[in-house]
Amino acid sequence: MTTFISFIYLISLVFWIGSILFFSFFTVPVLFKTLDRAAAGEVIEVIFPRYYGIGYVCSGLILAALLASWPALPTLKLSIWGVMAAGTFYTGLVINPQVRTLKEQMKNARKPSEKKPVEARFQSLHSLAVKLNGAVLLAGLGLLWATAGGLRF
Repeated sequence: MTTFISFIYLISLVFWIGSILFFSFFTVPVLFKTLDRAAAGEVIEVIFPRYYGIGYVCSGLILAALLASWPALPTLKLSIWGVMAAGTFYTGLVINPQVRTLKEQMKNARKPSEKKPVEARFQSLHSLAVKLNGAVLLAGLGLLWATAGGLRF
């Protein structure tokens, strides 16, 4: 890879991993510690499109950098990138909209019997989103490790 392409690859990977770390271990805990649960959830809803947007952009830049190494495509790195991209895109484009809809349904539920199944579905999707976020983080760290192993100084 040329120096410029390597730089784009590395900065995108580090920025993506950094955004996951900062959001998961700093932003979310501070919001839920400082604000009441409902307000913290509203702030996070505003952050989510930008959070996933970072993943989409970094994913595209990393893919472009990996493809630039054609014909010697690094298949391990491409596979790990695939896990990261799949987790990010699925969570951002499929799970997140469903969670937003469920939150609206919970707000509009008049009876506890209406709210309970919606809350259960919300918790299930939230749990899946957290697990996928963790998988994307671990895959990203793995990709960074694989990249570091190939660096020469």
